[in-house]
Parts: sequence; structure tokens; C-alpha cells
Amino acid sequence: MNSIQHCISFALMTTWIASSSITMAGEAESFTEPYKRVDVPAAEIGILAEIRVTEGDEVYPTQLLAQLDDSVLRASLEVAKSAKDATGSRLGATLELASRQKQLASYKELRERGNASVRELDRSETEYQQAKSRLQSINEELEVRRLEYERVKAQIKQRRIESPIAGVVVEIRKEQGEFVSPTDPVVMQIVQLDELKAVFSVPLDVAASLAVEQQVTLLVGHDAVPAAAVIEYVSPVADAESGSVRVKIRIPNRDRQLQSGVVARWQYPDTAAGNNGLVDDRMPSIRHANALPSTDYSAR
Repeated sequence: MNSIQHCISFALMTTWIASSSITMAGEAESFTEPYKRVDVPAAEIGILAEIRVTEGDEVYPTQLLAQLDDSVLRASLEVAKSAKDATGSRLGATLELASRQKQLASYKELRERGNASVRELDRSETEYQQAKSRLQSINEELEVRRLEYERVKAQIKQRRIESPIAGVVVEIRKEQGEFVSPTDPVVMQIVQLDELKAVFSVPLDVAASLAVEQQVTLLVGHDAVPAAAVIEYVSPVADAESGSVRVKIRIPNRDRQLQSGVVARWQYPDTAAGNNGLVDDRMPSIRHANALPSTDYSAR
């Protein structure tokens, strides 16, 4: 009878070992991508006068990449600058205002002494106000000229094509002398490689245990190089057909050791197999089976 007891115990223990040896982690597979991929457009239409970079060049934010022809605008800028700096009319209006102000003060003194009529004083007051109004009009006109000058400067700046990010030029789509149209404004493409990203689809129950800024480890490339990474986004919406959730992971890559476009594997915890208490709940039943009293068998 002892052999029967041992067989039962062995069978139960074997069942528990088999069940506990189910894969404790799931694996998702994706590919590394540049953290940012930017199509750099021209802000305005025109002839591409100059391209200052080549494919493979590293660039920094606001670096000049290319230049549209701006010869007409630069001529307009010179005209606007001359108009802005023409202050002769303001000087004349300022002197006239000062003269009218002195004349008005003189008439006021004469009026107090009875040597000037009310009509003369009113006329002097009117002439002073007219001179003041002319100066104000000239100042307003000069301000408009200044704004016109700044507008032309802004238009010239828009003819510059600058890098929006720090990265690497991977594709130049236009040639020098080519026309950039509104329907096809992209001149080149830049990618950011000091950080990479990988987007995974994971089961819904796994996604529920994930958090933004959570540290994870990915195996990158065919050599499965371990890479520390950070969860950046967990989609709040699950795919109804697959029951999966989109998870975006950011991979620091300052030394550029990791390649973009290679396979990335993520072994995430399997919450179904690794649920706390699931294995332990089976152990009492196994211990109970092991504790079958031998007296029951000996009594028979």
C-alpha cells in the first residue's frame, strides 16, 4: 500500500512541477526605429539656390541645411530699410511743433496782459494741435515702415531651410536649382539616432501591469545585445481583434552602438503564469496528498 501512496504523491508532484514550469515570461518582437524621423520642408515656394549638407551629415537644431533664392526679397529689404531710416520728415515736424508750442506760450502771456485777442490765442492753439497731429502721423508712418522692414526680414528667414532637430541627414530629395512647389515641399529627411524606439503589441493583461517610465531590458539585433530601455507610452485602447495593446519603448543610444532597423525582443512577465499565489495555492493540496494516513491502508 505504501507503493500506491508514493505513486499518488509522485503523480501530484509531477503535475505541479509541469504546471509551474510553464513559461514565466512572454516575448514580443519588433524593430528598432529612429526616435524621430522628420521630413524637412521649405516654408515657401521657390528655386532651391543652395544645399549645404550631404547625406550622412550630422546636423544640429537651427543649422542651415539649404537656401531658397531670396534675391528679390533682399532688394525689397534694402528699399524697406531706406524708407525706415528716412527720418527727415519727423525732424521737420518736431521742429515745427516746438515752434508752435513757443508761439502758443507767447500768446498766452500776451492775452494775460490784454495785448492779444481770444481769436489770436485760439488760432495759435489750433496751429499747435495741428503740428502735434502731424508729428504723430509721421511717427505712425515710420512705425509702419519699420514693420514692413521686419516683415521682409521674416520672409527672407523663411527662405532658409533649417534643421528642426539634432540628427543625421539620411535622404536629400531635391537638387540645387530645382523648383520647390506647395504640393511637394519636402527637401530632405533627418532622423534622430541618439535615441531609438520600438513599438510592441503585448497582451491586455500584461499591459495592465506596465507603467510609463518603467525600466525594461530589450535584446537588440541578431546578437541579442541587452539594452536598457524605458516605457514611454502604453496605449489606453486595446485592439479588439488581437486583444493586444500598443506599447512604445524608448532606447537610449548616445554612443550609437545600437542599429536602427534591427529586430528587438522584449521578454515581459507573463502575468497569467506568474500570478502571485497561483502556484502556492496548489502546494497545500500536494502536501495533503502526501499526508495520506497509512493507518487507513493498514486497517484494511
